[in-house]
Amino acid sequence: MWLVVVTGVGLALRITYVVVQKHSVLGVDAAYFFDQARLAWNGTGWFIDPFAFIYKHHAVLQSATHPPLWTLVLVLADAVGLRTYESHLVVASLVGSGAVFVTGCAARDLAGPRAGLIAAGIAAVYPNYWINDGTGVAESLLLLLVATAVLVGYRFWRRPSLRLAVALGGVCGLAALTRAEQLLLVVAVLIPVALVIRGRSLRRRLALAGAGVLTAVVVIAPWVGFNMARFSRPVLMSDDVGSTLVFSNCRTAYSGPLLGYGDFLCLDAVSPGPGDESVQDDHYRRVALHYIRGHLGRVPLVMAARLGRELGFFKPFAQLRTEDYWNSRPLVPARIGLVMYYGMLVGAVGGALVLRRRGITLVPLVGLLLEVAATAMVSIGATRYRVPLEVGLVVSSAVALDALVTRIGARRSASGTGALL
Repeated sequence: MWLVVVTGVGLALRITYVVVQKHSVLGVDAAYFFDQARLAWNGTGWFIDPFAFIYKHHAVLQSATHPPLWTLVLVLADAVGLRTYESHLVVASLVGSGAVFVTGCAARDLAGPRAGLIAAGIAAVYPNYWINDGTGVAESLLLLLVATAVLVGYRFWRRPSLRLAVALGGVCGLAALTRAEQLLLVVAVLIPVALVIRGRSLRRRLALAGAGVLTAVVVIAPWVGFNMARFSRPVLMSDDVGSTLVFSNCRTAYSGPLLGYGDFLCLDAVSPGPGDESVQDDHYRRVALHYIRGHLGRVPLVMAARLGRELGFFKPFAQLRTEDYWNSRPLVPARIGLVMYYGMLVGAVGGALVLRRRGITLVPLVGLLLEVAATAMVSIGATRYRVPLEVGLVVSSAVALDALVTRIGARRSASGTGALL
């Protein structure tokens, strides 16, 4: 009951934020999702390049810049009459409040009802949870799916079954259909959790892992097949890899103020030539790899800077200003979120110690950290790419706070007993 109340508070906060903020400038990704969904709903074409069609007046061009799931959610919003950008943000707020509820459920499963309420309370007010709901990007949905993966992952570890293995694989597949790099959840969370299950033979654990992996493959297979049929060169989850690599592997991304991030000027300087997105992506990849091979001595430093940006340890406030400029990520809540993030890093360490003392595996939470770190080092360091880790931090911090409240209560009870004696 109280978990529902806290979730409602989180929803009210999100909708208030959406209503009071101004939407005069859309970030690049937000505009892509909004326009792509609109073009799909009005019958122009499914998963086409909205910018080429609307702004360059090209014919319908197939696009897999982003995986399909967030666009599909917005198409459903259009289908029920929610067709403005502001109404799409309300839909994002509903999805984000779902993430609040599931995060609370995950912490409740780990440490009891009070921990669940603490986790939901943090998630309800934590800017890094709700800021994405006001920017129109896919991370609102990703938060919900990652929180679900943590919840199902721990249930799978405690009560291993084929049903839960399939459920975890399905959630990982859906996360990959939201952001392509989340396919790493299969490697970083699903398989490791299956392997550390207690009381089962290795053969059984491998079978459960295999069932989960197979389910993830089945979930993403329609999208992969669709891409294979519509592009001239193979495209799996996304054809945005090459442009991301060019953006993040150039002179300004390897030194100076943007070290560890990227520069759209570098992307604009490369002419991909004729052909569909798969051909252009291949060209971008070759350009980026050529630059990387010519600057191998800088790569370790750049990768460290990317990780530092992602985790908030390298030029954190400059990073927030950059994201405000390029992605319309509001600066004030982002700064509040950064300060809270630092506090939760400390709380998460305490929560990890509590879980280990109780004999509870840290594999799902550590897996989120490894997945985020790997993504940052090979692409760019960006705050919103840290979304999976935020879930782990909230859950683990809630466990730590719950343990602290329990300890304080025990000490007060002991002091009261001593006084009576």
